Amino acid sequence: MGGKTKQAPRTKNNAKPSSSSRSAELLGTTTPIFVGFSAQADGNLVPFAPGFASAEQMPDTFDASIDPQTQIILRKLSKKDPMTKKKALQELHELITDSDLDALKNILPLWPKYYHNLANDVEHSVREQTQLVLQLLVSKCKRAMAPFLKQLVPVWLASRYDSYAPAASIASNSFRETFARTCEVCLHCQNEIIEYCTRNLTFHTPATLSVGKSLKPEESEQKYQRVVISSFKVLSFFMEQTAQATEQDQLKQGLTALLAHQKFWTFAKHKQPAIKAAWFECIYHLLQCPTLLEVLTPHKSQLITASFQFIDDADPLVAPHVWGCVLLLQSNYEDWYASLNIRKALLPKLSSLLRNGFNRNAQAICPNLLPFLSKITVESLHDLDIYEFYQRFFDDLKTAVVGTHDPPLSKSDTSLMHNAYFECLRFMLQQINNNTLRTAQVEEFAFGLLEQQLLEPIGQLLRSDGAHVKYFFQHTSALIAFWDRQCNNDVDKSSSTLYVKLLNKFWTRIFELVTQDLAVEDVNEQLLSHVLMLVQDLHVANPSLETQNVKFVDSDGEKTTDQSSQHSTPTKKVHEAAAFIQKELKQLVVKLVCICMDKAGSRTSSSVRFISQVRTLTKMFSDADFYKSLTEAGELHATLDKFVALLEQLSDDSCESVMDILFEILSLLKPETRFEYIAENLLKIQQHRVQNLLLHRLLSYPLCTEPVVRQMLASPETCAVIGRIAEEVVVDNNRDKLNLLHKCFFQTDTGDILINVSTVDKILLAMCAPLEQSDASEMIEVCGSFIAQIMPVICSKENSSLAVRQHVFLRLYKFSLERRTCDYLSEDTLWEITTCWQDALSSKDIEIDDDLLHSCANIVEDMAQHAEIDASSLECMAEAIAKFVICSTENIEEESQRSSRIEESIVALLNSKVKTIDSVLQFEQHCVYLETLKISISPGAILESASLDELNILPLLRRTALNFATICKLVCRVNSPPLAQKSNEGEDELTEDYCDPNANLLKQWSESLILELLQCMQVAAAAETWLEVSPQLSADCEELVLCLSEQVRCLMGNSSELVDIVKQRLQQTAAQEKSVMSCRLLGCLVHHAQYAAFEESAAILLHEDLAELLVSQGALKAYVMTLQHLLPKLSQKALSLNSAIMRTEPPEMWVKAAVFRCLLLNNFQSELNEPTDHSIIVSALQFLTRVNEQQSVQKELLHYNVELLKQPYEAVLNTVEIIQLLNEILQRFPYELTIKNWDAIRIGISSWVLTVSKSMKHYSDPKTSFFVVAVYQLFATLITFIRSEKQKSSTQLLKNVIDEWESLFAREVNVLLFKSYYDLTHESTVPTERRVCYEALLERLMPGLEMVEYGFVYGFAKAPSSKLTLDYLCNFLLKQLHSSQHSVRLNAVHSLRQLTPQFVADDIELNDKNSDNIDTAASSTISKWHFLNRFEDYLNRYDALIRKYLKEFSFKLTELEDLEPIDRHDAYSYLLIWDCIINACAKSPVALRSVYTSWLNDNHFEENFLHFLFRAMPMDILKNHSAKVISNGVYKELSWSQLKDPHLSLERYACHLYTEVLRKLPAVVRKWWNTSPSRQKNFVDNLTTNYVSALICSEELKAIANRKEKHENMQVTVHTSTREVLAVYAIDEARMELVITLAPNYPLGAVKVDCGKQIGGRASSRNVGMQLTIFLTHQNGTIYDGLTLWKNNLDKKFEGVEECYVCYTVIHQDTCQLPKLTCKTCKKKFHGPCLYKWFTTSSKSTCPICRNVF
Repeated sequence: MGGKTKQAPRTKNNAKPSSSSRSAELLGTTTPIFVGFSAQADGNLVPFAPGFASAEQMPDTFDASIDPQTQIILRKLSKKDPMTKKKALQELHELITDSDLDALKNILPLWPKYYHNLANDVEHSVREQTQLVLQLLVSKCKRAMAPFLKQLVPVWLASRYDSYAPAASIASNSFRETFARTCEVCLHCQNEIIEYCTRNLTFHTPATLSVGKSLKPEESEQKYQRVVISSFKVLSFFMEQTAQATEQDQLKQGLTALLAHQKFWTFAKHKQPAIKAAWFECIYHLLQCPTLLEVLTPHKSQLITASFQFIDDADPLVAPHVWGCVLLLQSNYEDWYASLNIRKALLPKLSSLLRNGFNRNAQAICPNLLPFLSKITVESLHDLDIYEFYQRFFDDLKTAVVGTHDPPLSKSDTSLMHNAYFECLRFMLQQINNNTLRTAQVEEFAFGLLEQQLLEPIGQLLRSDGAHVKYFFQHTSALIAFWDRQCNNDVDKSSSTLYVKLLNKFWTRIFELVTQDLAVEDVNEQLLSHVLMLVQDLHVANPSLETQNVKFVDSDGEKTTDQSSQHSTPTKKVHEAAAFIQKELKQLVVKLVCICMDKAGSRTSSSVRFISQVRTLTKMFSDADFYKSLTEAGELHATLDKFVALLEQLSDDSCESVMDILFEILSLLKPETRFEYIAENLLKIQQHRVQNLLLHRLLSYPLCTEPVVRQMLASPETCAVIGRIAEEVVVDNNRDKLNLLHKCFFQTDTGDILINVSTVDKILLAMCAPLEQSDASEMIEVCGSFIAQIMPVICSKENSSLAVRQHVFLRLYKFSLERRTCDYLSEDTLWEITTCWQDALSSKDIEIDDDLLHSCANIVEDMAQHAEIDASSLECMAEAIAKFVICSTENIEEESQRSSRIEESIVALLNSKVKTIDSVLQFEQHCVYLETLKISISPGAILESASLDELNILPLLRRTALNFATICKLVCRVNSPPLAQKSNEGEDELTEDYCDPNANLLKQWSESLILELLQCMQVAAAAETWLEVSPQLSADCEELVLCLSEQVRCLMGNSSELVDIVKQRLQQTAAQEKSVMSCRLLGCLVHHAQYAAFEESAAILLHEDLAELLVSQGALKAYVMTLQHLLPKLSQKALSLNSAIMRTEPPEMWVKAAVFRCLLLNNFQSELNEPTDHSIIVSALQFLTRVNEQQSVQKELLHYNVELLKQPYEAVLNTVEIIQLLNEILQRFPYELTIKNWDAIRIGISSWVLTVSKSMKHYSDPKTSFFVVAVYQLFATLITFIRSEKQKSSTQLLKNVIDEWESLFAREVNVLLFKSYYDLTHESTVPTERRVCYEALLERLMPGLEMVEYGFVYGFAKAPSSKLTLDYLCNFLLKQLHSSQHSVRLNAVHSLRQLTPQFVADDIELNDKNSDNIDTAASSTISKWHFLNRFEDYLNRYDALIRKYLKEFSFKLTELEDLEPIDRHDAYSYLLIWDCIINACAKSPVALRSVYTSWLNDNHFEENFLHFLFRAMPMDILKNHSAKVISNGVYKELSWSQLKDPHLSLERYACHLYTEVLRKLPAVVRKWWNTSPSRQKNFVDNLTTNYVSALICSEELKAIANRKEKHENMQVTVHTSTREVLAVYAIDEARMELVITLAPNYPLGAVKVDCGKQIGGRASSRNVGMQLTIFLTHQNGTIYDGLTLWKNNLDKKFEGVEECYVCYTVIHQDTCQLPKLTCKTCKKKFHGPCLYKWFTTSSKSTCPICRNVF
């Protein structure tokens, strides 16, 4: 709107000032600064000359020499905003960093003013940044800062005591780094420092410090307190640094003035503890300086009063400084007490302080307590008796030490308080003892201190549970030890008379306290432990015990103290034991032992604790006199008897202590007496625990070396005890008992052990028991390790019986076979066990005889069939078996005998019942059968039967893998680096224990070993085939097969000479043409060293060599079977018409046909071929022509319309190969076929299907199965070609061929193929051993069945003469939905989908017949006979099966964690049925669909179905139904190929069906949803909205937009973003508009229909909208179906068709019919269903218009 042109805004940090600023700058460069107003709020005047401003004033203008950018930064420093100042300081820091010294010199005159202001800023981050800037500035400017030091140092020092630690730390570091001699700096700036501190302490207030600052009151107060504290601390620092200075006059003047100011003394009583602490700290430093005391003298009285007034201050900051001042006042002034009233001013505060535990400031106060007490004299107390003071002092201190505190004191405080208490007590008693002129009254006072301050607390603490008990007892023991030392060390005994009396009184009272307390019947556990603690502390009392913090010194008759900064508990020095330990304390211990023994023998439940106390007490004294004094007799035997008697009364837990005491006493006796007592007394005790303890000591060194002890161990009683212990160990795994058993096998110098043979056998049998148990237990490792360790001992010198040794060996051998490293078995223990039995074999400790070998073989056989053994376990078992063979024969010197023994061992160990010649042949034929069906190879060797129970395969593979691995371990060389290389890696050290891994390999191979090896390879080849053709194998089977393949590869690639023998044998076996697998095995030669080096070309070279070898020998069948297996490995065009096989004429026709098929597969793998390749096709077609010509002569050559069971195997195989060659050519080169070839195919199929029909009942015959599969494959290929050809223009020849096929052959061929399949699967009972072959056969028939034209099948079943009726057909297919084979079930679904249009067509016809009849208007007839009615029985059956899943899920999230897994087979069958139902509804027209859905609603089938769909959905979606967290791809439609996937999850299929039912039957779901409970309704609504609605809406809108057909008069537009469909109906100039909006939860929610411009006005508009809404809500149609209905209604209306007078529409929304029923009276027409509804609701049969009888 005009106006001024906007200029660019000023940028941040713009160095160019405004115009007024520039003017001021120009003026500043030429004229002096005049008086003017500053920018501050207080209005102070700017001084005349710059540089004399106060600290609060900031410069407003700057010298022109200062850089403009710097001026901007300095101006920002004057701002009030803390963030602005902080950023400005950061910029200044960067500027200083980048600037040189000359540039910085311009800033230095201004910096002190800014520093004064910013160093005391209220914002801590500003203060921190200020110190950083100062640190950097000082480090760069250095000496240039000297002129400004006096301005900076006071504030700089104050900043060292900033309350914000980072700022204080930076200031301290920078000050220390800048000034090496602090004293000189302080003296240089002393005037400024003293003036700065004095001004802050006397003049300034919170208000004056905040002039010009808009601070809150609390911020001002905080700033003031910070300044005051730092000022006091600066003074303290200054006095400390200048204490040694000679000139202190200025300091004295400043301090005199400061002390004279009344405000200074108010800080002593300040409410802020930090200020009070700083004040006392300042006074403390002042008192420490003797030269400054004269300043304080005038104020001495005031200072003493202030100090002693706060002697009980509880603040931890104040208390240390107050007590420091108190002690210095006592030291500096002799008359410190003159101005104090001790009784009133000091004693109450001191008493309160002591009783309250020093207010938890023990660390600060306790070290000062003794010096304080030492300064208390008679004169200082005035009229108060000094001993009264002492008594009160110690009573209060005892209360703090012994009393309880809440919360409890810390350990350090407790320790310090005890130190102070006992230091003062020792000092007091030492003072009395050293006073030679003491009176009896004074001694009584000393005795009172002992009784009241020591003995009474001990009596209390013995019953207390406080944590301070141990501290008091330790210090008591130290004090008693000190007295004892003084009494025994002093030359002049008269100087320690008081100590002697105190000791006598102490021991007398201690005896009384202890014995009196323990004499009661029920002794407290805590009392007993505390008594023991006191005795133990007295026993270890240190006579040299002194505290580190106090030392008493006698100097000139005066007692002084030397205080140290450290304090701790008393420490020990090297000392002699205190004298009282062997006197009074020993007597006390004897008394206590006797009391405890009496208590222990009382047979009460608490006797155990007394035994442990007895053992603790006896450890103090172990001499004979001590033990003798425990009994009245005074003999050791009596003491022993007393303890033995006690031992027999005790429980197991306390026996060990008594046993220790007994053997301690026995060690004091002579050896003869000692062993006699053991044998006569201790060995007679029957308690198990006592026996164990006794044996443990007898088996321990040195007692076990005594002959007498060995005799004791050989007694039957002792043997029985050891056997019992062994049995107990395997149960309780007691380590003590296990150690005892280990001691039994201690070997003497002669190699003998301590126990006899029978005892050893008992131990071994007991310890072997856990190894035989199948459950996992930690005892397995314990017992296994134990036996492994003692095995060499028991085998030497026949320390055990032979039978037991063999039993143990077998157990260990089996253990090595079956166990692997796991949680309960370590690798080291397993290695110990394995090495143990191997060493026993190698050293001939165990010799293998026939019985033992047979036992080992049985173990191997049993273990090989174990269900839990995997491939890695078999490898370990093979290693163990090979080691057994090697170790058991390595000591046989004669080679022939050793070879014979090895062969016997191998035959025995590898022989198995599950791997026989018959079982191997059966498995081979089974695999060949499956491979022939699935891969279409040529089974050239005759197959008698392919039946095999799959349960027998896994044991066979497992045993084969074990045998194969064992043989490989025995014969295969290990490629290892040479010894020289190994030694170089180990720093050229040649190890003596190096073992060549190939040293023990067999050098000679028996025929039995070679035959076993070949048989294992044959099984491996069959297993590899089995893996290729079996789609779903267990992980165990797959692992075993891969293991076998790897073993074959390793064997053939080994450098052993045996490999060449195996190669020769394989070639000889294959040339005999008796086995398909023998030919397949030739493929493994590719791993032989002869071919392996050529890598990718290895297969080509092998093929060339085998072709030359086999063709030259005439083994053409062997060559063909080998070629088929090698074909996938050969490169393209490796075969040609010039091959040797093509120049032969084999007698078997199938050989040539198979070769041609291989030629086609090898030469036509890619899309690009050369012209010369056409000759291969021509040759193949010529070969087929010759065969057809032979067929015309030999009618049964190709088995037209014959039964195959009795036909020769080779003849049928010829036909099968011809069919497969035809199939291959038809797939690849259909346009190369001539009319003769087409005739051969059509006639052949029509004839072969007759053969199939006749022979299908003999499907178990292998050749019949091969023939059937080949025919079905050829049929599928032909139909696929015909269908694709019909979709495009074709040649006349092919058109004629197709027409002739459809008119002459198609019906019969389709019907016969389906009927043959029906005969094969209808009510067939298949034996278990044939189940796999049967399922494989069905699997191969499915592609052909998918190509069947079911219109012919429907027509055949509908014929009256057909035995396969429609009912039989439907029941047959519905039953197959429950088949265990996935492909069969999917074929049933496919068949039902193909038959649905025919059934729907019949239902449409029936529905049309009944729609015109008023009596059948309700469709009652069709509801009983329509197509879906055939599903009713099956739905009812499955509803019963799935109901249990519905009960556990009621749409609660809490139920999801506890849901049971769904049975996939039943659920999948149920969902497949519904898939067919939904498809039938979707394929039916609107009228019939209404009938179908009404039937579903009437029977409530949809309720369980929809409920189950949610139950079967993925758990993640159910848990997150209210919020979409994963992709909705799981709800997308499944293609037919995806449905055929056998691994399709049930959850995915359920989601697919939910989308399908919403898409095709929305009204059914909507009705179920609307009638659901609220929780279920919300659950379904949220899930559908989040996961499904968007998918369906986008599909439906896209479908409407992509419709190609256009309706006359109607135009449809789609708005995808708003989910809207706009329909416009226009006729002539009339126009009608309709807008349909889909709901967010569509199709659950009803659509919104808005009618725009309408022809018939508002009423017509509302009627149209209502009709369309009703249709879209209640009918299972799409949006487009609704629009079509609306359009048709309008069309008919404009055509003049009269509407129904019940529903007011022309076309009925259910039946889509016009009104046809006419009233005979009024001639009005009605819809049949509408009229029926009118009659039923009105209960009359009258016309709705004229009311006459209709």
